[in-house]
Amino acid sequence: MDYAFFLGCTIPLRYPQLEAATRAVCDILGIGLKEIHGASCCPEPVAIQSLGIETWLTLGARNLALVEKMNLDVLTVCSGCFETLKTVHVMLGKDKKYFDMVNKILNKIGYEYKGTSKVYNIAEILSEDDIIQKIKNAVSLPLEGIRLASHSGCHLIRPSKILEFDNPERPELMNKILSALGAEVIQYSETVTCCGYCARLNEEIGDDLCEIKFTDLEKNKVEALITVCPACTSQYDLHERKINRDREEKMEIPVIHLPEIMALAFGINPKSENMDIMKRAIRPRKLLEKLKIKI
Repeated sequence: MDYAFFLGCTIPLRYPQLEAATRAVCDILGIGLKEIHGASCCPEPVAIQSLGIETWLTLGARNLALVEKMNLDVLTVCSGCFETLKTVHVMLGKDKKYFDMVNKILNKIGYEYKGTSKVYNIAEILSEDDIIQKIKNAVSLPLEGIRLASHSGCHLIRPSKILEFDNPERPELMNKILSALGAEVIQYSETVTCCGYCARLNEEIGDDLCEIKFTDLEKNKVEALITVCPACTSQYDLHERKINRDREEKMEIPVIHLPEIMALAFGINPKSENMDIMKRAIRPRKLLEKLKIKI
């Protein structure tokens, strides 16, 4: 199955290793990723939407119009991109006024939005039953005895009536994938707590939210936190280092993007294919040692 691969802004600019891991994993699973030529920022679902809903809808619709010309559905690896593109798709499908407004603008530059392409996040595709079986078959290094916790993040599961992704109170799809890798998936009380990335205008809020999360993870002896959002990945990784500055006994809970942990279980060298998993503030040394992976 082929998808139009929407990378967004953050991954190409800050975390190209996440793209490399995604491409490697999808190649093994037979998921085709096609380039979207001319794609722009999704645009960002909080700031841009707050500044002007019309601009936000039009830019999102332009990206989707590019995908429609490819006769494909969209696959995202960023929760923010998923929320924007899925919400644009849903809103324009329900509101003819916005639909007509967007197309009046797009027609001036030779585009038309029809609403024919669906929007998926990679966790949604990877958790399908047939793909889960392929994942199990591709595992060459089972993550047995590795205690992993998942973090879906806000933009993947909320607003739930629009995104319709997983259970917003008890998300399970990521855990389903991690279980297929052989990992011990840990249920913890702060599963749906926000990372605080979008509250960075008041840094204390972000600090407090991260400390709440990591205190819970530490209590549950989690060995890695698995994310599907580059913003959450960055927020937790950097704030864990910040939390450690004030502690005598340092936490060492690496934050790893979902395709990265899958690549490890598939036996892909974590420093091959531009996938340098050590490019983190909190490096996963103990995890790699436990898996007997030399880097």
